Amino acid sequence: MTFHQLHLTLQIVMGWENRHLYSFDFGDKTITMPDPDSRNKRVLNASKQRLNEHLTHEGQEVRYLYDFGDSWSHRIVLEKILPVQPDQTYPYCLEGERNCPPEDCGGVWGYQEFLTDLRDENQSKALPWVVKEYDPDRFSLSKVNTLLRKKAYQLNQYQEKKKAPPTKPPKLTAAALKKQLQAMTQQELVQLLVDCFKASKQTEQFLTVKFAGAEAAEALFLECRKKVKDEFFPDRGVGKLRLGEARKAIDEFEKITRHRRYALDLKLFYVEMGVEFANVYGEMEYRFYQSLVSMFSAVVDMLNKEEGTELIEEYKDRIEAVVSASAGIGWGFEEAMQDIYAELGWWNEREAGAGSVS
Repeated sequence: MTFHQLHLTLQIVMGWENRHLYSFDFGDKTITMPDPDSRNKRVLNASKQRLNEHLTHEGQEVRYLYDFGDSWSHRIVLEKILPVQPDQTYPYCLEGERNCPPEDCGGVWGYQEFLTDLRDENQSKALPWVVKEYDPDRFSLSKVNTLLRKKAYQLNQYQEKKKAPPTKPPKLTAAALKKQLQAMTQQELVQLLVDCFKASKQTEQFLTVKFAGAEAAEALFLECRKKVKDEFFPDRGVGKLRLGEARKAIDEFEKITRHRRYALDLKLFYVEMGVEFANVYGEMEYRFYQSLVSMFSAVVDMLNKEEGTELIEEYKDRIEAVVSASAGIGWGFEEAMQDIYAELGWWNEREAGAGSVS
């Protein structure tokens, strides 16, 4: 395998294997698709990385894990860095052997069982989505390179069009804005606010809450709550599960209203809907649970910052209920929810005599 293949591996994985989770573990860092709220500096976002920026010297190794469910573990070694050949289309494969295991066959042990069924010609047990002509020993170098050539323009950095670096738009700081506003007349300020009100939906909502008060904040809260619910359990059909959209709605609500209690309620509601969805529809992908865990952690952090007990007492039953509802869910989700629940600081210390949530 050439160096040019290796620095394109990540892009190929993202294009052809995006329905499975994967990671490249370098020991001191990991390239994967992290949770958007993760602050782990060792985890690098795969959509923003190229392997050639990290795999840089001969003899270097990286562990490539494909499909966290089946756990296909690969050992990639950069054996030699070759000079670029101007007449060669990259990427290309030098050599190989044996066929790739079929998707979703259950990892190493599932694949071994599948091969046994093939040898015994027990077609009733063989995976139904695998063609009967599947040959585990077959490898065609020409077919592999034909496929790579078809993807070359899309994948190869040497064939990408060079683009001028984007120029940064001018940015207005808060201090500069304040200076500009102080120089304006009252009439100009009024007109500016009216123009902002008309130009931006968020500004319209912000000013509405500012001047209409609690009634407007409550209306936005109910609207946001419905947006979150519809991503999991809409009135009709099945939820689209666009977690990013639901989280974005909560973030925008919090910025617009700055209403701490409503924001806390929405975040806990997000976790409640996610746990209920997992219990209704069965096991989900790892990122789904990570999103719930990070949101539940945000809820506990908000409560731990409260000076009194009123807000904690108000949400006590809902918090204990959602932790109990996580029991039996895989991917380490139940344990993570219990651990976060235990971080409820001084409140849990006060309740120590009551035992853990079960």
